Amino acid sequence: MQKQETEYLSFKKAMEILGLRSYITLQAYIKAGLPVIEVAGSKRIKRTDLDKFMTAHYVKTED
Repeated sequence: MQKQETEYLSFKKAMEILGLRSYITLQAYIKAGLPVIEVAGSKRIKRTDLDKFMTAHYVKTED
């Protein structure tokens, strides 16, 4: 049976996906506009919001 990925990520899982080792860096992303969902004190990041946030921050490089 294949494990189903969840749409709502813990901060720890979001950091793993982004390759971050610092909670401070994740907080900087949140301050820059990464949406967070909070229900009953539990905070989650929606996977599609994470993808949209990262895509919106592409930087053009000159070749």
